[in-house]
This record gives sequence, C-alpha cells and structure tokens, in this order.
Amino acid sequence: MSRWFVIAVLAASLTAAGCGGATRAAGTATVSPVFPALVSAVATFVSTEHGKDADSPLTVDLLRSNAELAGNLHVIGTKFDDNSSSGPFSFSLSGPFTLRDIDTGQLRVRFVPDGADEWTFDLHLNMRFTDGAGRNFLWRGVRLDNTSPERVLALAPARFP
Repeated sequence: MSRWFVIAVLAASLTAAGCGGATRAAGTATVSPVFPALVSAVATFVSTEHGKDADSPLTVDLLRSNAELAGNLHVIGTKFDDNSSSGPFSFSLSGPFTLRDIDTGQLRVRFVPDGADEWTFDLHLNMRFTDGAGRNFLWRGVRLDNTSPERVLALAPARFP
C-alpha cells in the first residue's frame, strides 16, 4: 500500500512542477513584486480662460510604453467652467502599471468638441501604488479644440514632488 502512496505523491509532484506550480489567467500581464503596482489614479482639471462645454465629451487614457491601456476615465455631460477647478475624477484601472512604467508612460487626452468649443486647462494627476507611494504630475496650459482635439502627454517630465 505504501508503494501506491509514494507513486501517487510522486505523480502529483510531477504534475504540479510541469504546470509551473501556479496558474495565470490568459491575456493578463505579470507585475513584478519588485516594482509596486498602481492602485489608483485621480485627475483634476483647472480650466483657465476657456472651460469645457457639457456637450463635449472627454476621455483620458493612461498608457504604458508599448501603448498598452492601463486605465482610463470618461467625462460626459459635465461642464467645466472658465477659471475653475473640476474633479477629482478617478481612473478605471484595466491593466498593469508599475512605478517603473512612469519613465515611459503617457496620458492620451481626447476631447470631442461640440461646435466651436475650445478648452485650455492645467491637468493634475495623482497616482498611488501598492507600497503606499504617491506620485504627482502637472501639465500647464494644455489646449484642445476642433483643430487639435487630442494630446499625448509624457508622464516623466511632468512629475513633481
């Protein structure tokens, strides 16, 4: 009987070793525990002389260096008044993003102007990571309108303490 027990234990060990001992869902990227992962991202917009009309939707995508979507936010039906702050707006996180990704990460800001809407603003981004670290970013004087409805903003140069 002990012979069959040893064979069963050996077979179970070989099966687990052959499968790597762990499983991972298809299509998900592995995040290294060495680099803390993003747990939240929040954006605040400070409109200057030209605010955003309520009928002009806004999408902001957080991208890794390979243009992989890590998170996004949508603002629809909300007016941003001239010379005022709007937000904070939380990103929906949809993919991995670590502290290491900041060096090559980007924000893609897309605006669909309703009519002749133009919008000039400062964008503040706050990120929080699994180790409790926070990172802040600021872009000043961003302008979007009918002729230029999209901007891609690099994270690294906008970082501040």
